[in-house]
Amino acid sequence: METIEEFVRVESGYGDGSGDGSGYGSGDADGYGSGDGSGHGYGHGDGDGSGFGDGFGFGFGHGSGSGSGFGFGFGDGDGIKSISGNNVYKIDGVDTVIYSVHGNIARGAILQSDLTLTPCYIAKEGRNFAHGDTARDAFNALQEKLYDDRTEQERIAAFREHFPDADRSYPASELFVWHHVLTGSCRAGREAFCLDHGIDKSRDAFTIREFIDMTAESYGGDTVRKLAGMYKNNN
Repeated sequence: METIEEFVRVESGYGDGSGDGSGYGSGDADGYGSGDGSGHGYGHGDGDGSGFGDGFGFGFGHGSGSGSGFGFGFGDGDGIKSISGNNVYKIDGVDTVIYSVHGNIARGAILQSDLTLTPCYIAKEGRNFAHGDTARDAFNALQEKLYDDRTEQERIAAFREHFPDADRSYPASELFVWHHVLTGSCRAGREAFCLDHGIDKSRDAFTIREFIDMTAESYGGDTVRKLAGMYKNNN
């Protein structure tokens, strides 16, 4: 359990907020009342007032105010906290059960709205998470997410590091993901490209040189051609 808690702990965060409200109390004595939010008013006997801060008390009066505060958590929030003896965590905005963790990959399930569990894998790097039907799917989805905000130079460098050998064959499914990393191409466009070129992502494999030749005149071609220059200069 400690390993699972550590896996999800990076989901923690904090924020601030404010609120106002009113309330009243009853009893013998001077006092003040407060309502929902952070605030209270005070007075003597029947009366009203305003102010800010946190508090509650007794007396006969009412008031309103405003304030701010913060809170934090690590994934699980309002809603179902556990199911079938397993904790439910909010990971990447999805209600998720985790069964085991191995390095940066976890095996778990997504809790659906009808309370059924759909098996999945979860990959993480730093504060980023991604779900997938398989460990590879989760890892690939994470790679797409990690590089969405990188510069073109950073994307090219990452591609070059991940695929160091231009003459080695790599699975088409892996190159499919990394075309997005490299160029930011959308999934629909890549699916259409594979269909037009008769590429079977689950079976085919290509060298990096073949990948460059196929994609240099398609979406993101300018970036692909810059990548070709890096391999030429380093091989």
